[in-house]
Amino acid sequence: MKYIIFDLELNSKPFKSKIPNEIIEIGAIKLNSKLKVVDTFQAFIKPRHYSKLFRHIKKKTNIIQNDIDCAEDFKSVMRRFKKWIGREYILCAWGQDDFYHLNTNCTMEKMSVKWIEKRINIQKEFSRIYNFEKGKQSSLKDALNILDIPIIEENLHRADVDAQYTSEVFIKIFDKLDIKK
Repeated sequence: MKYIIFDLELNSKPFKSKIPNEIIEIGAIKLNSKLKVVDTFQAFIKPRHYSKLFRHIKKKTNIIQNDIDCAEDFKSVMRRFKKWIGREYILCAWGQDDFYHLNTNCTMEKMSVKWIEKRINIQKEFSRIYNFEKGKQSSLKDALNILDIPIIEENLHRADVDAQYTSEVFIKIFDKLDIKK
């Protein structure tokens, strides 16, 4: 079994629209059954609907316009990502949002979402393990602080870095996870 810890960055629009927020970066860490890192994945994605990065996204992520202008489209990146994942895996992410956005972007591009079904919400598990009040969940930054994992602030909100931090949390809490084998 492989654990695929992934994170997404989005070109989140500052206004309401029927078009979902588009994924502009995916980062992932592949752990083997012994929780050792066996590979990493990172790719920028060229958005189809909102091709210009919104100012607040540039500021938050430090992604530049050229990163997405020169990127592959969503379908191409997802084909590479799914091939990279391989067989016998569980997708893991910090919170429900990344699963939601992966699902909505796949649906928007008329791609299957079946491969997203086997998953672990690490944020939910962390909040359960550390007895957060029902309905309250920890931020990734708070989890890193609770677990004494050093943080380099300026690197947060990049998909590959957040996936790495999330994998460190996952490894530290793995024995306490409530997952069906």
